[in-house]
Amino acid sequence: MITPPRRSVTRFFIPLIDVLILLFCIFLLMPFVSSPAADDDTKPAPKAPELPTDVAELRKQLAATQKERDEAQRRLDRFQKDRGERLVVRVLEIDPDTGKLYYYAPGRQEVAGQAQAEQLIAYQKRLAGEKDTYFLIMYPRRASGYPTRANVETYRAWFQDVPYGFDIP
Repeated sequence: MITPPRRSVTRFFIPLIDVLILLFCIFLLMPFVSSPAADDDTKPAPKAPELPTDVAELRKQLAATQKERDEAQRRLDRFQKDRGERLVVRVLEIDPDTGKLYYYAPGRQEVAGQAQAEQLIAYQKRLAGEKDTYFLIMYPRRASGYPTRANVETYRAWFQDVPYGFDIP
């Protein structure tokens, strides 16, 4: 016959579990307690410049910074104004019935090929002078089968050397 033990097993395991938990906590805290070995190759981190504690000095720095910001804003505004005045947009349209490219100068003129497109580009650049010329190619405003993919690729090839874009409704 088997007899139960005189002492309970839990009396043995509870202190053992306490010791194991304590060892595990020490293991987890080891990286925080230990310090890394100092290498000779490590360079000290650059320190931030000390800030002045004098209020008058801080006000001077604030005024100088605001002045620089205002000057930069004026330069940006002047640049944007100049850029807007330097751009000349020339509009070309795609015929909804035939898919051909044309422009108005004084009447409706067709651009039939690469040579005519180059002549148009050169002429518009001469008219613009020092300004930048941008060619805007407008799709037809009503639904039609034009321009085809081949037409668009042809127009892209004609105007590849100048700034251009498509206006697709």
